[in-house]
Amino acid sequence: MAKAWSIDPTLFVKQVEEDVCKQLRVISIQLLNEIVMRSPVDTGRFRANNHVSIGSPDFSVTANTDKSGGPTLQQGSAVIAQGKPYSVIYIQNNLPYAEALENGHSKQAPTGLYANAFNGITRAYK
Repeated sequence: MAKAWSIDPTLFVKQVEEDVCKQLRVISIQLLNEIVMRSPVDTGRFRANNHVSIGSPDFSVTANTDKSGGPTLQQGSAVIAQGKPYSVIYIQNNLPYAEALENGHSKQAPTGLYANAFNGITRAYK
């Protein structure tokens, strides 16, 4: 005969959701940091155009520049902090030349940015 649970498993739901949300934020911030720091920095415009959104893509483009990456990381981290458990977080760059940079058309990022960041973070959590 099977032994009954001494504590109702549904009591753990809140803790599981909090843990999932925390891990989502940690991984998303690590991805954003990798992407921003790998971004070519001729003018800083590409770096400043790494946008973060939750639930749906953000197709905006800004004329701002960010050579250090600090402001972009702050803005993106603030958005990520609003994530709820199981949120879909988008990190994207909508400049016309973003795809070319991802495909290695930069001496500063000859192997791209987004895929490298994703692959590195994925390996870290296997």
